[in-house]
Amino acid sequence: VEVTSKRGKTQVKIQISDTIGKGVVFMPIHWGKIFGNDFARVNNLTTSILDPMSKEPDFKFSAVQVAKYVKPKQKICIIGAGTAAFRFIQTYREHNQEDEIVVFCKEPYPFYNRVLLPEYVSEELTWQQLQKLREGELERFNIRLETSNPAEEINRKEKYVVDSKGEKHSYDVILMATGSRAFVPSDVALHLPGRFTMRDRSHADDLKNYLDNSGVEVDKQHVVIVGGGLLGLELAAALRKKGVAISIVQRGNRLMERQLDVVASRLLAEDVREKGIQIYFDNEVDTVFDEDDYNLKVTLKTGREIHSNAIVYSIGTIPNIEVARNASLECRRGIVVNHYMQTSDPDIFAVGEIADFKGNLYGITAAAEQQADIVAKFLLGDFSAIYKGSVFMNILKFEDLDLCSIGTLDYPQNDPAYQEIVLMDVSKRFYKKCIVYNDWLIGCILMGDKSEFAEFKRLIEEKIELSEKRNELLRSSKVDEPIIGSLVCSCSQVGSGNLENAIKNGCTDFAKLCEQTGAGLGCGSCKSEVKQIMENILEPA
Repeated sequence: VEVTSKRGKTQVKIQISDTIGKGVVFMPIHWGKIFGNDFARVNNLTTSILDPMSKEPDFKFSAVQVAKYVKPKQKICIIGAGTAAFRFIQTYREHNQEDEIVVFCKEPYPFYNRVLLPEYVSEELTWQQLQKLREGELERFNIRLETSNPAEEINRKEKYVVDSKGEKHSYDVILMATGSRAFVPSDVALHLPGRFTMRDRSHADDLKNYLDNSGVEVDKQHVVIVGGGLLGLELAAALRKKGVAISIVQRGNRLMERQLDVVASRLLAEDVREKGIQIYFDNEVDTVFDEDDYNLKVTLKTGREIHSNAIVYSIGTIPNIEVARNASLECRRGIVVNHYMQTSDPDIFAVGEIADFKGNLYGITAAAEQQADIVAKFLLGDFSAIYKGSVFMNILKFEDLDLCSIGTLDYPQNDPAYQEIVLMDVSKRFYKKCIVYNDWLIGCILMGDKSEFAEFKRLIEEKIELSEKRNELLRSSKVDEPIIGSLVCSCSQVGSGNLENAIKNGCTDFAKLCEQTGAGLGCGSCKSEVKQIMENILEPA
């Protein structure tokens, strides 16, 4: 709303309350400028007479008028159709159905869950289960979808986007959500048969079709995966579950070296090997030769030879920022953005894997969704929605192994302000580690039991002082609520019945439902399903 007096006005979010008098508007008197902007300062509305020292106004009350903020109609062009773009559309359309939204997608398949591609390759999940758009949602969202037609140029001066067909599309606002592509060494010939990456559905389909048409029985197939990060491990686990033999080639001396400490990496490697997956540490692929159809000879730097049917490169990603660079937007590793996710052009926003916020690229789903929400709220007039960065977190989807890391794991070893709390049972592959800084939890690793995931994530994100909780930390695990109904959230082990019970017991706010049950707080891939369950229960009422 806009709150206006004779002196000036403010633009703020409101809450309706019956705990104050009728006709009374309350605003905290201490609201000051935010990043130099005084849109929310209550002193805009009161008398201009101020105390010279404290700047407190002579009167703390004034007659005001409250009116709904009416935003000008805009045309929004979204470049990219991944998680961040979908979340933006969801949030924006909850409050605005009038603005025109055009989405440019380089693939024929928009809005699907890339996190679950390994399960799609192994056929544990169908394509329908990966799709975020439910039946009828495209019409409800009222968007124009340009599939297989990426935006290739931005003319900032005349404010139009040029698509791959050469057509021009005018815009008032651009949201860039172009994601990233797989990094592949320059000497890798992906055009030859048997060489793959895993970033989109076409890559997954190519690998599936290649193995299915190889004529080799599944339990005799062998795939080499280059890279021991999250994606490489999840693909290895998915294919191994199907019966395919797997070899992982890891350049470093441990798995998930950026997300885990030495102990957790060692325990993870033991679990991986127990599943029949071979790991070659401190190694790299030297050459890949075609022996005959569907058979490759992979030679490692150490001279070892591996005979396989296919090789998948999963050794990092490169942000897709070429369109932004060509438009002369400020770029470093990604596209530089401010606290509203605005680029160096205030009419162009960037979110997800391409957004460079204070030198950080947050390549996780949760961060992409947070950033998309910030942009949607800002465009809708909520200038108090400010992005402050995201907490890094990684959840490994691995059969019979709970493993996640949250927050900061690297810290100065000689600083007494940092403390480690560790609980470990090697034989049970149970390991929990918390990093505490001046009574704040700043990072943790949970292996073997991640029931505290939602609670620890909240403590880290909200920077809550531990106080007495410091003495309880990790000393006893809370008892998991059993999964009721079909599994919805694999990260926090939440079933449809758990969600239904929480909703029926009065939890009718989506964000609070996620916080209370833990659903959607991990990779975020289940949020659409969680929301659908909530709507199915609440709409009849």
